[in-house]
Amino acid sequence: MSSMRTFWLYTLARFGLIIAAGLVLFPFLGLNLVMAIAAIIIGALLSYLLLGKMRAKAATEIEAKVAKRASKPKRVGADEAAEDEIVEERLGEDGDQSK
Repeated sequence: MSSMRTFWLYTLARFGLIIAAGLVLFPFLGLNLVMAIAAIIIGALLSYLLLGKMRAKAATEIEAKVAKRASKPKRVGADEAAEDEIVEERLGEDGDQSK
């Protein structure tokens, strides 16, 4: 399973818990800001308690992807190389690095 798929499944599971909490609270609190905030808090607590393995798996896969990307050398584009060349020429002419 790809890291993005795991991430999106985890995100959907979290939203599902928030919506479920809202549906449970709706008959008691109605549709208002208090119910929405309570549903978000309850959903966050439930996701912390129930989705630990999914969260750990998503975090591990994202960390691996970031580490893989960081280990690759940065490609310098033609525009960046041209800009660097111009800056170096100007610094060589002026001898002043404050510009």
